[in-house]
Amino acid sequence: MDDTSENVDECAICNEESTKLYQCCPNKSDSCCETCWSKFISSAIDTGKVASLLTGKLTCHYCHEPIDRNSLPEKIQTRVNNILLTIPKTKNPKSIEDFNYSYNNSNELRNCLTNEKFIFLTQRYYNLLGSCIDTYIQSLMKSDPWNYQEIWLPIKDEPTDDHSDQVNIFTSSDFNTNENGCLILLQGSGVVRPGQWARSCCINDSLDIGSMFPYMTKAKEHNLSVIILNPNQTSYVEKVSVDTDDDTASVNKKEASANEDTNASNKTEDIVVTNSTSTTDKESKSTEEKLSATSDDKNKKDENSIDDDIISFYLSTNPLPRQITKKIPDLSTSREHVLYVYDHIITQCPATKFYTVAHSAGGDGLMFLLRKRYDKILPKLAKIAFTDSVHSVLPLESNEIKSFLKSNAIHFIASDEPMGAPIDYVYDFSQGPACQEVSAGHPKHEYTSGHAVQGVFNFFFPIDTPNDDDDNIDRTKF
Repeated sequence: MDDTSENVDECAICNEESTKLYQCCPNKSDSCCETCWSKFISSAIDTGKVASLLTGKLTCHYCHEPIDRNSLPEKIQTRVNNILLTIPKTKNPKSIEDFNYSYNNSNELRNCLTNEKFIFLTQRYYNLLGSCIDTYIQSLMKSDPWNYQEIWLPIKDEPTDDHSDQVNIFTSSDFNTNENGCLILLQGSGVVRPGQWARSCCINDSLDIGSMFPYMTKAKEHNLSVIILNPNQTSYVEKVSVDTDDDTASVNKKEASANEDTNASNKTEDIVVTNSTSTTDKESKSTEEKLSATSDDKNKKDENSIDDDIISFYLSTNPLPRQITKKIPDLSTSREHVLYVYDHIITQCPATKFYTVAHSAGGDGLMFLLRKRYDKILPKLAKIAFTDSVHSVLPLESNEIKSFLKSNAIHFIASDEPMGAPIDYVYDFSQGPACQEVSAGHPKHEYTSGHAVQGVFNFFFPIDTPNDDDDNIDRTKF
């Protein structure tokens, strides 16, 4: 399709004159200049519609016909092609590098080719990248300088390398020896795994905001050991049969274990690779040379290209077939998980004081633990920091719990107010808030833990609070 005009014409959108207009849809009267096409495509990328462009479903402003991305200006095509290269070449990605993403020195996720921030394609794509980020964060936790220990639950009588029916938690290397104190980190519900407060923040913002590393850093500064729970992983995927496609099975396992909502499907998506070429003795040498040259060209092309089936797989809006899952014994709910970890792991810790941070639904799990074990845990529990938490004081709550929360707990709430500013809410129930409530310094729920870290430790250790009137304290980098 001829996408240029030799004469000076008006752009259909901005009405500015241009010597080069681009017709990227069937309607010739909708030809636009490069600037307008750039704004339109950038808007599609920013609003999560780039997958529609890649699948030929993004429509023109005026005629509402599909846009041909191959007719777009060259610079825009280059940008779109670089986005396309963030699609892994396998349905079973192992690392964020498979997506051509990596974390820079500022702990921000960036495109390895363009240094652009993360660009959303589909929920399926996002979920699989998120699973790789889970792996990445936990690999950092287990390596220098952290060297955290991975513990698999429920505890089995005999050691095993097969942890498919267990859930992992993490402890610092001094968890069993540090008598000074211990920091308990309890995340909220959803797809987050150990080491994370919010997957979306780890992807769209930085690990400084979305991960637990800043809390781990502050714990080390205050000579605290650390234990990180995993209350969301309450089920496991049954082992698949040997004739199931490896890629599909692995992907389904990741999605199911992350509690993603999927629908059953009778269709299995397989990767089909055809790589067989036969010749006969009667074929001439020149024919062989042509075939060889063609093969070489194909191999060179394949180095930087992605199979159409793979692209369709990642750009599909359909959920993957749902795997059959079973509940993890003794840890089948988030509340059971918290109680089991306390009874079997935390009680073995020699720390004389415990400090706890509970985010979102983690607050409910913590309150359940207090009600079940208050006589054992309260004597050693120093302080609690809730971050935009889901918790409440029940009408028949014990006086011991009520008194402890009033004196030794704080709730950092999503708010536009500066971090630490008192928050007054009008409650519909008579008992009011469980504890003091202050602003986390950010209005969005998922950002509260990342922005409140300094306030949390100022509450834990008031002697560290700077002697000034500024309530808005900068975050601590790790």
